[in-house]
Amino acid sequence: MSRTRDDGTAAELADLLREHFSTPVPRYYGGPATDPPNRLVYLLDHEYTPRGLNWRRLKGADANRVALLRAAADRAGCESVLALADIKTTHSAFPADEGYGYRRRRGWYDEDDDEYSEEASGGDRKYEIQDLIDSEVALTHWTGPEGTRLEETSLSVDGDEVCASTPTGDLAPYSSEYEGYMGNWGNTLDRWYHRAAVVVWPRDQAFANRAETSPAWALDELTAVASAGDVPGARAAAATLAPFWDSAVRGRTPGEGGRVSGLLGKALRAADAVADPDTAAMLLRPFRIESLTDAQVESFAKIADGYGQQWTAELLRAWFGGDQSAWAYGGGQERPRWVADSLPALCEGLHAAGTVGTLAAQRLVDLAWEWLGQDIGAGLTSSSPSRRDEKLGGLGKPLASVLTAAAVIGAVGTRDMVTGYIREQGEAVTALEMSALRAAAELSGDGTRGEAGFGDQAADCAARLRARLARPQRAPGDWSIELPAGGCTCDLCGTLRAFLNDKGRRTLEWPLAKQRRQHVHSRIDAAELPVTHLTRRQGSPYTLVLTKTDALFAREAEARTRDETDLEWLSAQWNPDA
Repeated sequence: MSRTRDDGTAAELADLLREHFSTPVPRYYGGPATDPPNRLVYLLDHEYTPRGLNWRRLKGADANRVALLRAAADRAGCESVLALADIKTTHSAFPADEGYGYRRRRGWYDEDDDEYSEEASGGDRKYEIQDLIDSEVALTHWTGPEGTRLEETSLSVDGDEVCASTPTGDLAPYSSEYEGYMGNWGNTLDRWYHRAAVVVWPRDQAFANRAETSPAWALDELTAVASAGDVPGARAAAATLAPFWDSAVRGRTPGEGGRVSGLLGKALRAADAVADPDTAAMLLRPFRIESLTDAQVESFAKIADGYGQQWTAELLRAWFGGDQSAWAYGGGQERPRWVADSLPALCEGLHAAGTVGTLAAQRLVDLAWEWLGQDIGAGLTSSSPSRRDEKLGGLGKPLASVLTAAAVIGAVGTRDMVTGYIREQGEAVTALEMSALRAAAELSGDGTRGEAGFGDQAADCAARLRARLARPQRAPGDWSIELPAGGCTCDLCGTLRAFLNDKGRRTLEWPLAKQRRQHVHSRIDAAELPVTHLTRRQGSPYTLVLTKTDALFAREAEARTRDETDLEWLSAQWNPDA
C-alpha cells in the first residue's frame, strides 16, 4: 500500500513539475509574462556541510522527500542535483520592549499582524517581526546527479524558482542583525541561513543549467565532447550558453585571483576545440584582461594563430573593456596592478611564439598604453595637487612596464610615442617620471633599459628638476601665491588672483553673499592653497576673511629638498648627463 501511495505522490509531483516548467512567469508590474522557469530549487530542512552533502546521507524527512522528488523528476523527464544554499531574509521589525505606542508612532500597527518574537544573535533582546521585505537565495555548492564531485558556485536564484515544505522563517538562522530606525530606512531585521536544496531541471536544459551553476564544468565538458570528435555537438551545446554566459563568467571577478585565471585557461582550450570563430569569441569575450597571465601564453598564441589577427584584436579590445572606462566594468582597481606585474612577461612569451604572437603582443601594448594615457591625462588635470601627485605616482610602475614590454617586442614606434607624450607634458609630470624610473631601476633585464627609452626619460626628468632648483628661492617677505588656472574667469576669481599675487598682503576682508563665498572656498580648497578662509558673521553680507599661512614657505622648502634628493638619485642611478 505504501509503495502505491508513493507512486501516486510521485506521479502528482511529476505533473506539478511539468506545469512549473511550462508556465510563463508573470511580471510583477504587468506586461507580457516572461519565459517559463528553467529550474526548480526545493529547499531542504536540514543544514549540511560541503563534506557531508551526499544523496545517501540526508537526514530525517529530507531523505523521504528527496526520494519522492527524484522519482517525480525522472517521470517528468528531468534531472536532479544536490546543492547548498545561502539565504538572507529581511523583515520589518522592532524591539519588543518598545511596545504598542512606539509602533503607532512609526505607523506600523495593524490589528491583523501575525507577529512573533525572535531572540537576536548578539544578545537577549527580542524583536517583533512583521512583513517580509526581501529574500535572497544563492547556491554556493552543487554536486551532479551521480554525486561524485562537489564544486563551488555562486548563482543567485529567482524567487519564482524556489519552494520548500518548511518556510525558511521557521528555521533557526545562523546570524541576525537588527538595523534601528534611520529616518528613511531601518527598523529591519536581517537573518542568514544555510540550507541544502535539490535542484531540478528538464533534461533537455541540463547542460545549460549545469553550465550556469559551474562555468568551469561546462568548459571542460565542451572540450571533452569536441576532443572526442563531436565538434558539431560541442558547438550546439555552447550555443545554449549565450543567454547567460556573460553574467556567469563576469560574476567571477579578477579579485578571485587564480580561480579566474584558471577559468580563462579552460575557456581558451574550449575555444580552440570548438573550431568556430563566433563560438570561440562568445566563450572568451566575457573575460577581462586582468585574468590573462603568462601561464596562458601558449594557449592564447594558439587560438590567435587559428582565428587570425583581426579576431584576436577584437577580442583583446573586448577584454580591455571596449569603449568603456575601466571603472565601468570593474577593472579600475586591478588594471594598474595587472599592467605593472603581468604585461612584460606576457609580451615576451607571445613574442617568442612567432609572428602571430608578436602581433598580439603589439596589440596588448597599444591597448595598455591607450588605457594608461587616459589615466595619466586625468591625473594631470586634477585640480588637487596632492591627489594629482598620488595618482601619477601610482601610474609610474605601469608606465615602466609598458615601455619595457614595448622594448621586449621591438615596438620602437610605441616607445617613441609614449616618451614623446611624456616630454610634452607640464611640470607636474615629474612625479610620474620619477615613479616610473624608480620602478624601472628594480625591473630585471637591464639590457632593455636603453631600448625602453628610460635613459631619455631620466634626462628629461633631470632637466625639469634642475630648472626648478635654478629658480630664485622665495624671499622671507614674499607672500605671493599663484592661483592655478581652473577655467573660471569670473570677477570673484579675478579679485582672488589679485590678492594672491600681492607679495606684501597676507589678509583680505571681503564682504560676500553665501553663494559667492562658497565659490571662493571651492577655488582655494580645490587648489589646496595655504590660505585659511573664515566667515565673520556680522553685518550684511557677512565678511569672508582670507589669510595666507606660513605653510607657503614650509611647502616650498620641502619641495626643494625633495627635488634635490630626486636629482641626486637620478644622477647616481641613471647618469642622465652621459
